[in-house]
Amino acid sequence: MSNLSNLAKTIKNQNKPSNMFNRSPHSKNFTEKFPVIKVDLLSLSSIKVPDQDLTLNENLERQIREYGDKQNKKTNVKAHMTDWFMHDNSTGFQWVCNQAIDIATKNNPHPLDMIAYDCWGAIYKEGDYTVMHNHWPHLWSFVYYVNCPPHSAPLILDKSEKSITILPSAGMMVLFPGWINHSVPAHVGEDRIVIAGNLSMNPFSHIKTLENRGLGQWRSIYGSRGNINRL
Repeated sequence: MSNLSNLAKTIKNQNKPSNMFNRSPHSKNFTEKFPVIKVDLLSLSSIKVPDQDLTLNENLERQIREYGDKQNKKTNVKAHMTDWFMHDNSTGFQWVCNQAIDIATKNNPHPLDMIAYDCWGAIYKEGDYTVMHNHWPHLWSFVYYVNCPPHSAPLILDKSEKSITILPSAGMMVLFPGWINHSVPAHVGEDRIVIAGNLSMNPFSHIKTLENRGLGQWRSIYGSRGNINRL
């Protein structure tokens, strides 16, 4: 009975609408190149945490472990995972986000005011993995490796012309466009601990632009659209 249930569940999942662009009936093949940026932050991440005899990475690992698993493997990350917005209350997570913003700013094709939309921690134990997904509509996604023992599961950037495999190491940060599909195969060995998140355009920059155009005009245009959509 369990085999039949699993088969039914698989068929149901296959028929569900996909959030992957490349599976859309309107998809076309492109040969564009997109940036995948790797930066070793180990020298920076070795700074001491104020009033504590811990390095930044040690403190980040402690926070992730103490915070506990809040997602119960219900997200694409099938591993121990914290809250989505750890950078709201942790200076260590904020530091990681600031590094990501600095790196992205240097690699944006045009100047852009960005914020860290979300940021979470994860602990991959033996057998834990991440299913293929992307972070549309965010501009950049990032991963910071807090503690990665030898032979830790890699980050796979899927569906490129040739899938890209990135081997992790403690102190490394990886950035890539948010719409790129990525996954992590089943981890083997001691705990693999990471921080991940997404960068988006600062929404207040939009508001400032709209205010300069005249907020009343903006309300009349987009407010009426909202009413049309509700008809």
